Amino acid sequence: MESDFDPNGFDGVWRMYLPDSKIKDPITGEWVPEVLKGQLLEIRTDGDVMDYRIRIDITDDLTTYMKYTCRFGDEEWAPYTVYHIDGDPNHEMLKPSDILKGGTRLGEPVAFIKQVYVDPRTQYRITKNPDGSAQYVMLRRLSEDRQRNVGTVLTAEGEAEIAKHFIRDAGPAPIWP
Repeated sequence: MESDFDPNGFDGVWRMYLPDSKIKDPITGEWVPEVLKGQLLEIRTDGDVMDYRIRIDITDDLTTYMKYTCRFGDEEWAPYTVYHIDGDPNHEMLKPSDILKGGTRLGEPVAFIKQVYVDPRTQYRITKNPDGSAQYVMLRRLSEDRQRNVGTVLTAEGEAEIAKHFIRDAGPAPIWP
């Protein structure tokens, strides 16, 4: 890694800021408010290794928990795995979709990822489906004051479809299942 390598600005707990988070409506192509109830994520780095955990509140009665550990710039793909589901594991919202072709299943990866460091405020996550096909690329960009980060997701065809805004959460670290 480069001598000025410093991914630690993203370390901490981040809560999705719903008023600014948008997704593209698949029918109209217009930007609309995020449909998820919320997301909470925790990023920790140790040297060039990132540990990432996320809680996704899909509906009032369905929450998924996923995680991955990867080395920035590694040649190996790291599994992005569902490790806990609160709610019905057969819920319609967990079925295969355009983005998650394999769906969301407990104990299974939803994707395989590579994490790319660009500079202290910029990272990319490259993903592929478990079948090996391209999934999406996410640009994660940290604000200058390091209190907000925006994750912009591009489809495999290069179309921006998701723009999620996260605010640094100053509360205690979450207790993960």
